[in-house]
Amino acid sequence: MRLLIHVWLTAAQSIAAVLAARAQPLEATKSILVLPPLQWNASASSWHYAVLPDPNQVAPLLGGLRFGMTPEQVGEHLPDRSSALHWDDLPEAKEFSQDVRYVWLPMKDAETLLGQVKSCFGDQSSVALLFFNKKMFRVSWRFLPDATCTDPSSAAEGLYAAFVPIAAVVAVSVHYATGPAEVVDVTGPDAGPLTAVRWQMRSR
Repeated sequence: MRLLIHVWLTAAQSIAAVLAARAQPLEATKSILVLPPLQWNASASSWHYAVLPDPNQVAPLLGGLRFGMTPEQVGEHLPDRSSALHWDDLPEAKEFSQDVRYVWLPMKDAETLLGQVKSCFGDQSSVALLFFNKKMFRVSWRFLPDATCTDPSSAAEGLYAAFVPIAAVVAVSVHYATGPAEVVDVTGPDAGPLTAVRWQMRSR
């Protein structure tokens, strides 16, 4: 009888130890999303921005780029471009039904576009600049994992957190996953229905 009790107590202690170990919180750094301040009326039926939105907030976060730039203007800001960008030379972005063109570059070579990226990302990660009617309307960061960075979600979350405080009348920012990729899209406020179109990760 004593042996059975001893075995039961030992098993119970082992189970308790396992559960206690699982209960330990994982150490993780999460970005705090700060929303733009709003001011509501007395009946809480309508609101306006407490601080007037400033389009100049976006340019520093985009490495000097601005929505509405032509491909030629954007090309002047990109690193190591051996030739100028021209609308007719850009490939079509297949996720759109409209005639949307894009240029992309490896994220590791994006330089000024990585000012808000503080964590690791995979070697296949990239940044895409999208144009409609010959004007840039979106910057899309596409974070992919690899052997040296198995989880780039922290990089995506940190980047997204930098754009969330900016009012939607200046820039519309979204963070989503497609396949193994974490994507942060920042879109100009005049993009209209194009704002809702997201990139889909396809097999390579």
